[in-house]
Amino acid sequence: MMRSIARRGALISALWLFAGTAQAAIVNAEAHRAEDGALALSWTETNGAAVDVFMGQGAQTPLDQMTLVSKADADGRHSLTPASAAARQYFILRAADGTRYRLAERLVPLDGAMNFRDVGGYETTDGRFVRWGKIYRSAALSGLTPQDLEKIRNLDIRYVYDLRSVDERRSEPTRWPDTGATMASLDYEMDISAFMAAFADGPSAEKVRAAMTSFYPAVVDSHKGQFRAVFAELLQGDDGAILYHCSAGKDRTGVQTALILSALGVPRETVIEDFLLSNQHHRMSGDAGPMAGMPPEVLEVLGGVERPYLEAFFAEIDRRYGGVEGYLAAELDVDAADIQRLRTLYTE
Repeated sequence: MMRSIARRGALISALWLFAGTAQAAIVNAEAHRAEDGALALSWTETNGAAVDVFMGQGAQTPLDQMTLVSKADADGRHSLTPASAAARQYFILRAADGTRYRLAERLVPLDGAMNFRDVGGYETTDGRFVRWGKIYRSAALSGLTPQDLEKIRNLDIRYVYDLRSVDERRSEPTRWPDTGATMASLDYEMDISAFMAAFADGPSAEKVRAAMTSFYPAVVDSHKGQFRAVFAELLQGDDGAILYHCSAGKDRTGVQTALILSALGVPRETVIEDFLLSNQHHRMSGDAGPMAGMPPEVLEVLGGVERPYLEAFFAEIDRRYGGVEGYLAAELDVDAADIQRLRTLYTE
């Protein structure tokens, strides 16, 4: 039976995807981008045995179609610079006992967009795992470079949903390669009254944190139209991938991701860990614009996410709907049969 094993903790940069046996021989596997642009892989083989490392460019590429890049690798580390900087790389680690793990970099590194991440790889409560290369999330896409556009072109994203308000979309229009992808959004005006109140008598980290904590339960109602549209597209099950994003790729996008992962059967603690990864991949500058001159501690809160934010969202839907599945059915038109279809389409 294949299963996925997620490395617990908010510092996950990638997940290993499947094992051939229930007893893991490889643990703590991860992939991340080094400062020099190389991909650094690391893992622990619990029996001290060597591991073969294979590389390919498809999320579901079978082992016999991948390239062996390191044979009998015994030190638990391998670094390489892929020939194509634009192509996304996937790896299989094969242990001596035949156990195999597919490994990928979670972050899609782009020069002109932050927090662009693959949602795949997480283990579900029934031992399945979320497919890589099918669901992506990101911050605003207005600054994409020509190199970024080429990378995105290779991801085969067919549908892009913009969770931002009318004003946000107008001030930072999305830049996207000419791929024929469907670009979708819902017109609305953002309610920023809680944040305005937090800044009224001078900002503080405590006031901004309180405003953020109150924002999350409010999106249960304020953004259900956007959430519903994304789920409707996921249920189409078309070839290719889907991307959704907001301005920072951490709050509205974070809630959308939490709903999707929950629907797919990912445990809540893992969902929260994924949410907290935005603290690694989002940056906020206080040098210009409305953030100019803000105290560093305020910028830190505005630019990050904290566990109580998402917990406040979950508490609201638990209280009103008895859990995520109740909310999906009552407000997002996603019933039990739809949840089963989502799990068939996006887990394996």
